[in-house]
Amino acid sequence: MTPGRERRSFWRVGPESTWTTVLPVAFIIVSLLSLVVLPLVVSNHTATMRSEITKVADPARRGVNQIQIDLSSELDKIIAFQVTGQEQYRREYEALYAHEEQNRRLLQKLAPQMGTEIAGSINDFFIASAQWHAAVRQQEFVSRKLPEEVFLARLFEKHPVYESSLRSASDLEAAIQGSIEDRLARIRDAERLNLSLTMILTMLALTSALLVAGLGRQMRLLAREAMRRRQEAEREAADAKIARTAAEHEERRAAFLAAAGQELAASLDLPQTIARLARITVSNLAEVCVLDMRQGDGTLQRAAIAHRKANGEATMSKKSGQILDTPEAIANVMKQHAPRLIGTASTIASYFGMESPHPILVVPLVSRGETLGVVAAIARADHPFTSDDVALFAELARVGSLAIDNARLYLDSQQALRAREEVLAIVSHDLRNPLNAVKLGASLLAHSDAISGDDREQLEIIDISANRMADLIADLLDVTRLEGGKRLPIEPARVEVEALFVEAHELFRSQATANGIDLDYEIEHGTPPVYADEHRVMQVLSNLIGNALKFTPAHGTIVYRSKPDRDGLVLFSVADSGPGIPRENLKDIFNPYWQAKRAERMGAGLGLPIAKGIVESHGGKIWVESEAGKGTTFYFTVPADRDAAGTPNVRRAAESPAPR
Repeated sequence: MTPGRERRSFWRVGPESTWTTVLPVAFIIVSLLSLVVLPLVVSNHTATMRSEITKVADPARRGVNQIQIDLSSELDKIIAFQVTGQEQYRREYEALYAHEEQNRRLLQKLAPQMGTEIAGSINDFFIASAQWHAAVRQQEFVSRKLPEEVFLARLFEKHPVYESSLRSASDLEAAIQGSIEDRLARIRDAERLNLSLTMILTMLALTSALLVAGLGRQMRLLAREAMRRRQEAEREAADAKIARTAAEHEERRAAFLAAAGQELAASLDLPQTIARLARITVSNLAEVCVLDMRQGDGTLQRAAIAHRKANGEATMSKKSGQILDTPEAIANVMKQHAPRLIGTASTIASYFGMESPHPILVVPLVSRGETLGVVAAIARADHPFTSDDVALFAELARVGSLAIDNARLYLDSQQALRAREEVLAIVSHDLRNPLNAVKLGASLLAHSDAISGDDREQLEIIDISANRMADLIADLLDVTRLEGGKRLPIEPARVEVEALFVEAHELFRSQATANGIDLDYEIEHGTPPVYADEHRVMQVLSNLIGNALKFTPAHGTIVYRSKPDRDGLVLFSVADSGPGIPRENLKDIFNPYWQAKRAERMGAGLGLPIAKGIVESHGGKIWVESEAGKGTTFYFTVPADRDAAGTPNVRRAAESPAPR
């Protein structure tokens, strides 16, 4: 700009203007007006064609389709009437004919709006259909039951007319569908044309703007920079406002759900939890709420009712506790696991127990993939349900489902706990008393001189079996304590590891020799005595060695060892050369009653769970390492005696003195 010259906007058009300014401005104005007007014109045109589709063509197509379905069913009704002579088939035919007449009147009404070609097809169809129905009346197909030969002859004669009416209906439907597709194609062409013209006009506007900008580059840059900064500020302010509003909304929503979840989780009483969910729904979202729980046979039972008005709740309370007939709409909600707004049909009103002018929002209660029931609500008169309300209600139902499921699981666990205690009482009292009587009787008979040698052998079998039963009862009691979350009772004292190993060796030596298995033990130098319950630790060793004997083949080896471990513990291990345990079974071997396939019927599957409970009662841990085909090694730790001196111990089983 020349100094001292008046500054002038390049947008102003006057005597000094040239084509370099007037023409680009005119292009911009025309382009912008076109960008405004063109979409309106195209939109109006496409809206008109869509209206023709939805209000004329689509209803006509559905009407023709229904007529075609009715025509297909007419022949079945005529044949059924002529075969059986039953009046119901005549009535069904007449109902189909009346339905066709209704659809024909609809087509007759819509025909003038669908063009001459479609109107001609409709007229052809009317003629063919009228010929078929005239033939039905003239041949007395539904007037009376004809002799079979006469009926078949007349039907054969008039069947081409029937086929012609069906073809006419099919051709008419195809013509209407073609008309619909033609309109849709024109809509797409108009939209593509609109898009192309919009792009062209946009490019013209941009080109013109660049030409104008070239005349006053500095002013344009300054204006653009100012505009950019203002837009950024406005956008940042708008984004901040939106983010703040969304955060406040989400915070209120999260606070509500957290408070609801806390209130629902405050009690594990099932009826109280169900009633609280209904009351929370009414207090925050709805006018009325009912909650129905699914029973074992799939029916629904009214479990809770909540109403903003006390008299309204009293009116609906007559359905409380009743088994309800589930409407199809409610059943679909439970099947689809999705919330749904349902209209106020008579079946829904009867199910709900009251009339409602508003749709009913029904949400399934689902937990762990299982449908627990449904919760249904009616909106307040001054606040109909919105999409946010539906999402919030669904989330509240999810939180409520978890709380109800937890309460139900707690109830089941309490019942199972009571059943377990009853079983424990039976095992500890009712079963042990007769078993003690059996053992006492066998012991008395064993000292009688009147018992023969063969009978005395049977007494020994009875005594062995009774002892086995006593051990099994003790195992059951131990497992029951462990499943109840209790530790097994122990009486720890100073125990020499060598004494434990020698006793175990003598206990299983005969069985190992009979099976051709080499049984050995090792005590590492410096292994201290342990501070443990001798009987319980011996029980662990016996279980592990006994299991090893079950699975180790002939000529195999079993070695159990001990050595000092860190943190004041003694590490024990029992290793065998058996087939090993598959990797996928390692996680199950300490579960009660689980057995490997080869060990089926070899025991009750309680030894390893009890061994785990014993070790953990001592403050130690037990684990296993195994690989298929390479044997198995069990490890467990027991606290060392704090006062032990840690003197050298025996190295091998062969080096230990024989027990007295």
